[in-house]
Amino acid sequence: MALDLSALTAYVDEQQFNLATAALVGGRTAGFLTPQLGVKGNTKINKMDVDVTMQDGSGCAWNASGDATFTQETIDAKQVKINMEFCPKDLNAYYWRTQMPAGTHQEALPFEAQFANYLVAKVQDSLETVIWNGDATSGTGNNAMFDGILIDAANFTDCNGTGGSFGTALTGAIDINNVVEAIERIYVEAPSAAVAQDDFRVYLGVDKFRALAAAIMNGNGGASILSGAALQGSMDRADVDPLRIIMPGTNMEIVGVGGLNTADKVVGFSSSNVFLGMDLAEDSSNIETWYSQDDRLFKVAMEFTMGVGIAYKSEVAKVIV
Repeated sequence: MALDLSALTAYVDEQQFNLATAALVGGRTAGFLTPQLGVKGNTKINKMDVDVTMQDGSGCAWNASGDATFTQETIDAKQVKINMEFCPKDLNAYYWRTQMPAGTHQEALPFEAQFANYLVAKVQDSLETVIWNGDATSGTGNNAMFDGILIDAANFTDCNGTGGSFGTALTGAIDINNVVEAIERIYVEAPSAAVAQDDFRVYLGVDKFRALAAAIMNGNGGASILSGAALQGSMDRADVDPLRIIMPGTNMEIVGVGGLNTADKVVGFSSSNVFLGMDLAEDSSNIETWYSQDDRLFKVAMEFTMGVGIAYKSEVAKVIV
């Protein structure tokens, strides 16, 4: 005597509706840039410089000297949109059927909240890449939306030259063996006025940041890098952000960002020197969803304006190998 189950298909439980999503580094860089709001297209960054001319003040003569000079840089912002549509009835053929409302007329997606939250995160993650690598003229895919920070790299201060304090250029991929030197080059060779700013930071990919952390732990930057207060200073950032540290022995913050992942590039700048142009800060996080009675589709839309501009390009430092 036995149960004859040969005509049945083994049961697989598909009724777990907590959707798993791929891990994202997220849009980290935008939070470090200076927002310029009300941007609907090409917008100027207005700059001012003042001449200071000192004179002999022992007499009473008045001799006016010195100019205030006004110049501009451009944020080449673009209007961006994301349009998606789904047919709710497509779900009826799959395990989502049990979550669909009764009746043939279906106007919603059962996973709408999870979808919306992940879409916002995915958009911010994608914008992270464009903020660094965008090229509106010759970029491809999302990177064609607007110009990113690196579009102006030719005008940055090159800290990987053969002159200066290091004598030779850093060559080969940036890895655990030379990443400390790449950071040191930014600190030593970047314009002093830029490094002196409280908001000067050095950025590198999350992959290179992990190599830097390992190099510090292994003493690749020299034995003294692991001593006492220097080590403590580097570790104090962990409770704030695991991808931000203070370079031991300095006050310079180093940040790992997804937009520079896989790139052999280290870039340093003051946050007040690099602008992120937006119409409203929250636009790139706002989602519209609706059911269209015309074509019986569930639709999703996002629209925002964004662009990057650098006020003083020579005050941005780079090590690119």
